[in-house]
Amino acid sequence: MNNLIKKLISVLLILVMAVSFTACNKSKNTDPDTEDAGNLDEDSDGGEQDVTEEDPDAGPFDQYTEGEEVVDLEGYKFKVVDFHQDRWAPEEIKSPMDELVVSIIDDVETTFNCDIEFENVAPDVIFETAQPEIMTGGKYADLVGTTVWAFGKMLGGNLLVDLKTIDSLDLNQPYFFENVAKTVTFGDKTYAFGAPFGSHMGATWIMYYNTRIWDELGYEDPVELVNSGKWTWDKMVEYAKGALRDNDGDGIISTDADRWGITSPAGDMIRAMYASMEGYFYKENEEGKVRLSCLDAVSAEKINFMYQFFQKDNIMFKNENVGYLELFSGGKSLFMMYMGDTSDLIKNMEDDFGILPLPKWNEQQANYQSGVDHNAPIFSITNSNPNTYEAGIIIDALARRYQATEEQKLQDYIDTYWRLEEDESMMRNYILGHGSYDVINVIKNANSNFDTPASTLFGGCYWNNYSDIVSTIASTEEALNLQLDDYFSNLSK
Repeated sequence: MNNLIKKLISVLLILVMAVSFTACNKSKNTDPDTEDAGNLDEDSDGGEQDVTEEDPDAGPFDQYTEGEEVVDLEGYKFKVVDFHQDRWAPEEIKSPMDELVVSIIDDVETTFNCDIEFENVAPDVIFETAQPEIMTGGKYADLVGTTVWAFGKMLGGNLLVDLKTIDSLDLNQPYFFENVAKTVTFGDKTYAFGAPFGSHMGATWIMYYNTRIWDELGYEDPVELVNSGKWTWDKMVEYAKGALRDNDGDGIISTDADRWGITSPAGDMIRAMYASMEGYFYKENEEGKVRLSCLDAVSAEKINFMYQFFQKDNIMFKNENVGYLELFSGGKSLFMMYMGDTSDLIKNMEDDFGILPLPKWNEQQANYQSGVDHNAPIFSITNSNPNTYEAGIIIDALARRYQATEEQKLQDYIDTYWRLEEDESMMRNYILGHGSYDVINVIKNANSNFDTPASTLFGGCYWNNYSDIVSTIASTEEALNLQLDDYFSNLSK
């Protein structure tokens, strides 16, 4: 499809979305089994057809609140502290998404007779802001949102409640992000969660591919490749090597004039790549202690594969995290590994592109896994909060309704960003709900030494600093174990 035509279609779709959003607040379909004869009209053939009843009170999130138990909270003031204002209280209405957020907050306040307040606190200062008040018994907030990387200080400072003790909050509900809660469960206690009001969709890594180059090389149908479970890192390397082309005629693939197999911001790519292989730097062992989990033979095989990939395969354009978007959007790379959020360069590129989940380590790996950026939001409740009952009810009500924002975001991608029909199924079936999280991203800013295994992997793969990456990580094991024990001992106090 011509790029100009696509842009015009995108603009028209945005206008249609805005109109349809307004309309969805005014009507909903009735149950045909209970519809009476007064709701029937004649069609052009003289027969009868259903006419949809309008309900002025219906909202775009009604489908998510069926069966919800409503409690009168008698004007309870619920305070959110978070670093992202637009997902709670947009300063101005700029889009259908902003309208949807405002309508959700209004509905929860009306339905549960409560008042939701928002305070903006940046991730790099949240611990220093929260600790004094919490340590002196102050509630601080009913819901605390920060980034994955900033969360570790809150956890290590023993400022958070075990969410399993809150009867009014059931994190097993499907609208909460299961893998987030699992990552921050230590022993039998869970300290944080992910929810639709902090979407991880754009923060989840995916594989973009250039459809023109793919088709030119005659590669297997990408949908079938993924569906069959054969989309592995070996297959990706094979395809990337096949895409290499010496455009400038100097006999080597070495500059941005040539065509490459893949491009990406390498630092975060290395973490996401390891996560896609079901690789973890830290895990809780059978004794309930967090320990290094990247020293076994299988992990070593994955790490050695990554070293080969970055240092010897010569399929990746590496320019210290500069130029990867330009290279891919300019049609000079088959693949780009990047987060799923939008980019104007990609949106407006001349070639068509598609999206895939990150490859599996091998065909035996059960599921596709996608690393999630450490800037993704994560939520918790302070252990000094005396109103966890009220907090749990409101958090659940918000999470239910904010599923509508996830659908709106997905629809925005479909209408204005992605190019292929199958991109939606790729996202729904293999990327959403397949986010991989590692304890290392949670605790690394609480103690810089905790990031040693990840920084060693990066230094070895990208800079070739270590001849044996696994042995270098293993040399830090004893010291790290002592520091890990000290950090997690605070949780039992």
